[in-house]
Parts: sequence; structure tokens; C-alpha cells
Amino acid sequence: MTVEQVQRKQHASRVGFYLLPGFSMLAYASAIEPLLACNRISGEERYRFMMLGAGTSAQSDSAVVIDTLPVTQAEPALDMLIICGGAPANYGSDQAMLETLSDFASASTRVCGIASGSYLMARAGLLKHKKASVHWFSLAGLREQFPEVYFSTDLFCIDGNRATCRGATSALDMLSMLIAQDQGNEMLEALAQYFVRERLGAAGEAHERQSLNDILRAEQPKLAEAVDLMAANIDEPLSTDDLAQHVAISRRQLERLFRKYLDSVPSRYYQQMRLEHARELVRESPLSLSQIALETGFKTSAHFSTAYRNLYGLTPSEERSLSH
Repeated sequence: MTVEQVQRKQHASRVGFYLLPGFSMLAYASAIEPLLACNRISGEERYRFMMLGAGTSAQSDSAVVIDTLPVTQAEPALDMLIICGGAPANYGSDQAMLETLSDFASASTRVCGIASGSYLMARAGLLKHKKASVHWFSLAGLREQFPEVYFSTDLFCIDGNRATCRGATSALDMLSMLIAQDQGNEMLEALAQYFVRERLGAAGEAHERQSLNDILRAEQPKLAEAVDLMAANIDEPLSTDDLAQHVAISRRQLERLFRKYLDSVPSRYYQQMRLEHARELVRESPLSLSQIALETGFKTSAHFSTAYRNLYGLTPSEERSLSH
């Protein structure tokens, strides 16, 4: 699916960014850029923004000032409220702020916390019985302070109408996944192409692994033999040294062939091949995810899930839930 093919008309979702004092500019940019990119890709305004704060402006941790609408003057009904925080911070015991946040949360379809914004959500009682990720604090301290919240070490968590992440670039991953929930997997792939990011499956890496045509096979038989060995050993991957030994060339020669003709290195090409096979199984087979991990050469489900998400922008379980 190309960027140009993703064209779906719909009403613009109203998104409010609640910028907390000392918010992270990197986290803010990582959250808003996928939404802006979605608008550009679709050729229409699918997300409309407003900047909210305690007053008429909010200053970031790098002293960048952004004009904001005081939350007390804003209409609380939003499709998405994003509470953007920063590095470890304690916003005191401002009960008015917590009550205002609760009012917005009750009127908004979805509430998201970035970095210390997630902590503020917990303080406002918005994460009760929800899985959540927070940028800072020890897990023991968090669990003691908020025993009703299921804190996770994941980069981001989406649990119903609550989404939280540690901050910085994990905000991009979280927002991309939320956009996929709204717009579909085609938009997620289009965003990957737009950002040209390997972690989300950029064109030429995750979704378009270069294959060998007949001419290249004839001209480079050693390269073809190595690729065929990879395909024949998906469940028990060979090392680069083993591949080189089997095709009777040095490791350096093998790596040079992959760089020159496939714009990759053997290890990355091999893992992409295995993950492509895994994705087919996740989407179409009844095998459990742990079985798929073993079938595609991953020793642990955690390693499989991490590699899968780094390539496609979502975990195998999330992929399967979207495919059914």
C-alpha cells in the first residue's frame, strides 16, 4: 500500500494537547508528527488540534514557549486528550488541576499520557485497573503509591480508552498505533513509508525486502545459494559464518555481496525473511504465538515480539487482533 493509495474520507477527530510545565519537546514532536503526517498522507484533515495549558502559554524543558488555551476556558469534549509531560516531575497537590483533568477525561473518548503525563493520569484516578507505562519512578514505588494501576515496563501501553508511554520517541510508536486503530493498518504502513523508519517497517526494509531475480541468480550464484540456505533454515537460523562456509566464500565476501546487490547485511536480511514468514503465520495460521516464535527461529517469545514490533510497528498479538 503506497502513501498515495491511502485515501479515506472521514470527520476530523478533535485532539487536545495538554502541555504540562516543563514538557519534553521531543515527546511533544513525536506525538504530534504522526497525526500531522496522517493528515498529509490522506490529503484531508483527519485530526484537528488545540493546545491546552494551565494558562495562556506553556514552557518546555528546553525553554520553548507554546501558546495555549487555558483548560478552564476550553470545551472538554475531545476525541483524544494527550497529556504531555517531561522528565521526572511532581506537580504538587494541585487538586484543581486533577479535577480539571478528570472533567476532560470523562468528556473525551480517549486519554493518553506521555512521560510524566502518565503519572498525572494515575494521580487523577484515570488509570485504575489499567495497564500503564510511566517514564520515571521505580516500579516498586509506583505500585505502592497506586496499587490499583497495573504498571508495565513496556515502552507504551494501550488499554481500552487509556494509552500511556514513557515519553520521547515511544510517543511516536504509541500514536502510530492509535492512528492504526482509527484509520486501519494501511495507514500504519503508509506512515512507515512516510517516516522511512526501519522500526516501523520503512519501504525498502520491512515490507519490501529485495529478492533475487533470475538474472541476479545467474550472475551471482554464491549470493543465490546463501539466500536459498536462509529460506531452507527458517526455524534454525544459520550464523553468517556458517552461511559463508556452506557457500565456500569468506564472511567478508558474503557481506560484500549482500551490501552490493541487496542493500543489506546477511543477518538483517535473514531476520527480515524469518519475520515475513512469521507475519504470514500470525495472520493466517491457528498456531499460538509461542509456536510461531519457535517455527521462525526465535528462542524466546519476548525476543520474537520485540523483533516483530521493531520491524512492523506492532506486536504479534496486536497484529493478530487486527487481522481477525
